[in-house]
Amino acid sequence: MSGFNKACCTRTPVGTSQSVPVSKIADLDVYVAGNTSAKRGVILVYDIFGLYPQTLKGADRLSEHLDAVTLVPDFLRGAQADPSWFPMDNQEKKEAFGKFFTDHASLEKNTEKLLEVVAEAKTKYPSVEKWAVVGLCWGGKLAALVSGENTPFAASGQAHPSFLAPDDVKNMTIPHIVLASGEESKEEIAAYKEVLEAKKDIPSEIDLYDTQVHGWMGARADFNDEENKKEFERGYKQVAYFFGKFL
Repeated sequence: MSGFNKACCTRTPVGTSQSVPVSKIADLDVYVAGNTSAKRGVILVYDIFGLYPQTLKGADRLSEHLDAVTLVPDFLRGAQADPSWFPMDNQEKKEAFGKFFTDHASLEKNTEKLLEVVAEAKTKYPSVEKWAVVGLCWGGKLAALVSGENTPFAASGQAHPSFLAPDDVKNMTIPHIVLASGEESKEEIAAYKEVLEAKKDIPSEIDLYDTQVHGWMGARADFNDEENKKEFERGYKQVAYFFGKFL
């Protein structure tokens, strides 16, 4: 996939996705964490593996650190990427992934859906005064794309991002945080950082977790690895602290 992080095509997720209690928002199943009467709200856009327990724990952590309601919508509608496609080392796997992406993971359609989710969430959780959005890998691109003019969000962010494009930054109008792993392209991160930091009117933060693999805050998080577990917790705390300044 053009622009897709190469590291994302090599590692399998840890564990399996799971069925969880959900609410319905904008015709999507949504995992809801935290205080539904909170003044702060966060939408966490998962990676291409869907509702993995590690990602849901990340939502729980954001809620705890911010005293917020955190939503994890099932944008892929249960059709998450098949772990057997990874590593993507033959044509059959590449074709299967390409079809999945076309059928379920369209950036344009899911960006529109994300805006529908936050619009309905404002009605469903009227106590929330401001919303933020953070995405993992593929989800990070969605977060970047909804950060422009007339955005409904007060802040946004990405962890172990894919499809990084400095042009996305040029359109941003809200504070933005990026947490990169040691497996992201350092050249792409540097280019993104240069454009982001040049926007003097928008607070931003870019940090490198260079000991971590792509996916350490999502489905590829390995809690049996003490370093990964520690950096997972630190990552969500850092995102929450950044968001807390603007929510």
